[in-house]
Amino acid sequence: GRGRPSVSGPVDGESRRSLYISVSRNFLSPFFKVFDRPIPFTTQGRRSTSNVPAQSLAMMNDPLFDELAKRWAKRILRSSEDEGWASKEDIIKALYLEAFARAPLPEETQRLLSFLGDRNDEDAWADICHVLFNVKEFIYLN
Repeated sequence: GRGRPSVSGPVDGESRRSLYISVSRNFLSPFFKVFDRPIPFTTQGRRSTSNVPAQSLAMMNDPLFDELAKRWAKRILRSSEDEGWASKEDIIKALYLEAFARAPLPEETQRLLSFLGDRNDEDAWADICHVLFNVKEFIYLN
């Protein structure tokens, strides 16, 4: 439609935070609506909060999270080469330290190793990063 922005957000490669993305009232982001972003037609004194299945589905299927998982995997693999981490376990430990500020439990490491199987490419690690984005411990702060 007329006036629709061609690109917007971190996926466009500009690495902008969503706080600074322009809002077009005619083309509201469905992703932000799922996460209770206020509609810009009226003022709102308090932001509503919800926890609905659509939020989890958005985090699993939105292109933003695919792109962020690929970037995280690429960065962690580059760090593993620079730091000399030789094993998959070391990479998993680094991911857990970044995501949760703790080392993975032995059963968590085993589950991710079995998920990886013989794969050790960037796409496999991006899948693991995407999984970690959707862990409740990542989403909610204690």
